[in-house]
Amino acid sequence: MTDVIGAGVEAPPVEGEGGPEGPPEWIAYEVKYVEAVARACGTPAGRARLRRVLSSAGTVSGWELPVHVARLVPQNPVGRLAYGAVAGMFAAQSPSVSAGRRESGSDVARVWRPGWGDLGWTLRMAVFSGVLHEDSAQERLQRLARLSDLGALVVQCRPLVARVAGEGVPLNWPLLLQDLRRWPERRVDIANGWFFSFVHGMAPDGDGGGEENGPGGDSAVVPGGGVNDFGSEETS
Repeated sequence: MTDVIGAGVEAPPVEGEGGPEGPPEWIAYEVKYVEAVARACGTPAGRARLRRVLSSAGTVSGWELPVHVARLVPQNPVGRLAYGAVAGMFAAQSPSVSAGRRESGSDVARVWRPGWGDLGWTLRMAVFSGVLHEDSAQERLQRLARLSDLGALVVQCRPLVARVAGEGVPLNWPLLLQDLRRWPERRVDIANGWFFSFVHGMAPDGDGGGEENGPGGDSAVVPGGGVNDFGSEETS
C-alpha cells in the first residue's frame, strides 16, 4: 500500500480490481486508514473511545483518536474532518457486516470489497433490502448532493449512515472517506457519481451476485459522472 495521500485518486473503480493482493492504488491509503480504525475498534473500550471522535454537531475531537490512527490523518482542516468523521461513524457501527466484520481465520476486518460501490450504490441497496423507500432515498441523496459545506455534509451523513449501516446494508467505508475528503473541490462530480450509482444499482441475485459482479459475487456498480443532475443550487 502507498502512504501518499491521494495517489491515483482520479482513476475510477474497475470491476475485478483489489483481489487478494490488496486494494488498487487509487484507494489504498483510505483502505489503510479504515483498517487502522477497524483494529482500534477491536475492543469495547476502543470502540467507545472512537465513537466520541465525532460529535452530533459534526465536529471532530482528535484527542479521542489512538496515536496509530491519528498519524494517518492529513494535517489540514478538510482531512481532519473527513478522516475523523469516518472513524466516528465506523466505530458507531462496529462490529457489524457494514463495519467490516472480521472473517474466519483473520485478525483484520475486511474493509475493502471491490464490488461495493459509493454512497449512491449503498442507498440503492437499502431500497432493494426494504430499509428505505426509493423516493425517500433519492430525496436524501439529493439533499446531501446540494450541500457545499463539508461540515454540513457530515452532519447530514451521520444519521443516514447510521440508519443503513445499522440495518446491515453494505457500505464502502474507504470510498466514503475518499468522497468526503474530496468534497470541497469535487462536489458536483462526486454527487453525480452518487446519483448514477443510485439509478443503476442492482440487487444481488439468488447466488449473491448480479449481472454486474465484482470478485466474490458482490454486486458492482462503477460510479459515473456527467452533467449535474442535482441542479446547481449550493447550500450549507
